[in-house]
Amino acid sequence: MKYIDGKLGSQPDTMSRVVPMAIIFVVFCGFSFYLGGLYCSERNKIEVKDVAKEVSSPKESVVAPLQIKSVDFPECTSDDQDYIPCMDPRRWKKYGVQRLTFMERHCPPVIERKECLVPPPDGYKPPIKWPKSRDECWYRNVPYDWINKQKSNQNWLRKEGEKFQFPGGGTMFPRGVGDYVDLMEDLIPEMKDGTVRTAIDTGCGVASWGGNLLDRGILTLSLAPRDNHEAQVQFALERGIPAILGIIATQRLPFPSSSFDMAHCSRCLIPWTEYGGIYLLEVHRILRPGGFWVLSGPPVNYKRRWRGWNTTIEEQRSDYEKLEEFLTSMCFKLYNKKDDIAVWQKASDNDCYSKVAEPDAYPPKCDDSLEPDSAWYTPLRSCVLVPNPKLRTMALESIPKWPERLHVAPERISEVRGGSASTFKHDDSKWKVRAKHYKKLLPDIGSDKIRNVMDMNTVYGGFAAAVIDDPLWVMNVVSSYAVNTLPVVYDRGLIGTYHDWCEAFSTYPRTYDLLYLDGLFTTESHRCDMKYVLLEMDRILRPSGYALIRESSYFVDAIVTIAEGMRWRCSKEDTEYGVEKEKILICQKKLWYSSNQS
Repeated sequence: MKYIDGKLGSQPDTMSRVVPMAIIFVVFCGFSFYLGGLYCSERNKIEVKDVAKEVSSPKESVVAPLQIKSVDFPECTSDDQDYIPCMDPRRWKKYGVQRLTFMERHCPPVIERKECLVPPPDGYKPPIKWPKSRDECWYRNVPYDWINKQKSNQNWLRKEGEKFQFPGGGTMFPRGVGDYVDLMEDLIPEMKDGTVRTAIDTGCGVASWGGNLLDRGILTLSLAPRDNHEAQVQFALERGIPAILGIIATQRLPFPSSSFDMAHCSRCLIPWTEYGGIYLLEVHRILRPGGFWVLSGPPVNYKRRWRGWNTTIEEQRSDYEKLEEFLTSMCFKLYNKKDDIAVWQKASDNDCYSKVAEPDAYPPKCDDSLEPDSAWYTPLRSCVLVPNPKLRTMALESIPKWPERLHVAPERISEVRGGSASTFKHDDSKWKVRAKHYKKLLPDIGSDKIRNVMDMNTVYGGFAAAVIDDPLWVMNVVSSYAVNTLPVVYDRGLIGTYHDWCEAFSTYPRTYDLLYLDGLFTTESHRCDMKYVLLEMDRILRPSGYALIRESSYFVDAIVTIAEGMRWRCSKEDTEYGVEKEKILICQKKLWYSSNQS
C-alpha cells in the first residue's frame, strides 16, 4: 500500500526513521479499523459497542457514498398479482410429484428474475384494521372463492357483499374454534398458565386456530403450502395472523430444533407413518422437549367418525395403532385424549433416547454429523434427533413462563458464537432506546395502522421484544449465512424463520405493513444484488406500508434512488445517537393500480 506521496522516504538517522514509521503504523491501523467497522454489520457481531460513547470524526466521510443510476421499474402483468417467485405454480411441472416435491421452494435462476412491480388486484383496498380484521377482510384483496365453495358446510369463511367473514368454523370444530380450544385447554392445562407460548399449526386452513390463541397469550405460526386450497396463508396474513408458506415434504422446515412449545394439526392429510415416519420425525425435531403434539380427526376419532375419511374402521384403527407405536418409539407418550383430540408429549429428558441408540432400533438415532439446527434446504432424514444433553434448562417445564421468559437470557445463548448473558442484557436494553426513537420517527408504530411486521435480519429478536405490548406481531428472520441466533429468539417466546435474502421470501405479495432491516446491505451486498432485495421488499409490502431501514451512510443514497424507482417516498433521519456513519430511512410504499385494470 502506498502512502500519500507514493514513497516511504528514507533518512540516514535510525531514530528519525522510527518515529515516522510509528506514526504511519498508527494511521494505517486506524484507517483499517474504520473500513472494517464500515463493512462489518453490527447484526453479525454479538459484541456490540456503545455507539453513544463513540466520538464522530470529520475524517469519517473519507469513503464516498455509493452512487447508482436512477431507474423506473415497469409494472408486472396482472397475472402476477399473487406472484411468489420461489413457489410459482406455473413452474411446478418441472418438478416431481413424489412426496409433493413440486410444492417446496424452487427459485428461478437469476436470468429469469422479474424486474417489475407486482400490482394489487383490481379493487384492492387498504386492509381492515386489527382486531376487526381477524373476523373479516375485503373480498377484492383476496378474490378467491374456492374455499368458500368447497368448505361452505364447514364454516371456514363466507362471502357477504364486499367482504369475507371468518366465523371461526372448521372441519373438526363445527361449534366454533373457541369451543375447540376450550376443550384443548382442558386437556393441556399448561396452555393457561404461560407454560405454552409458541405453537405451529401445520395445514392451517385460514388460521382460525392460531387467531383464537392470540387472545390466550399463545403465539402461533400457521403453516400451509400453496396448493388447491387457494390462498390459505394469504387469508391468514390478510387477517393479521402470523403465517408462512411451507410444507413438510422432502426438506426440513426453516426453523431450528426445539423451537415450538406445541404443534397442532387438525384433520391432517399428512401420512405421518409413511416413508419411515419422516414427517413426524420433523415435528419431533422442531418441538421443544416436554412440548405437546396435538392431532384431531382421523385416525384419532376412528371409533366415532370413521366414515368421514372414505376408509373402513379397520383401516383407521390400524393407522392409529401404527401412529401410537411410532410415537412411543421416538419418546412421545400419550398425555391426554378426549373425543376427536389426542395429545402426546415429547420426553423432557434424554433417558428415553438410550433405546434409539441400540443397533436394531427403529427409527434409529441420528448420527452426530447431522446439525440439529441446519434447516435451509436441508433434506429430511428418517432418524431421531436426540436433544443436546448439555442443555438442561431447555425443556418446557424448565424455562421461565411467559412473559418472564421474554427478558431472561436463554441457556442456548451459550451456543451462539460470542453470545452470553451480558451481551443479551445489553441487546435488550439497547432495543428499548431504539424502539422509543423509531416511534418518534414513525408514530404509526403502536397504532392500528401497523399489524404485520418483519425484522429482516434480527439477532436476538430485540425489536420484537421492545414492541411486545403494541398491537402487532413480528416475524424474526435470521440469515442462513449469519450467526445462528434463531434458537434464542424462540426461547424468548417469539417466532421467526431462516432465510437467504438473495432469494424471495415464502409469502404472498402485500402481506406486511412494516419491514425493518438493520445493516442488511452492509452485510449481504457482497452476495445479494441490492436491487433484487428491494424489489422483493416491494413485493411483500402492503400498499401504504413502511420500510424502516437502518444502514451505513455508504448505501443510503443508493437505496433512495432504487426506492424512488419503485414509487416509494423516503425521508432520511438520524439514529438515536446522531452519528454520521449510519442513517435511518423511513420509506412508504405508494398505493397504485395497474394501468391494465379498470
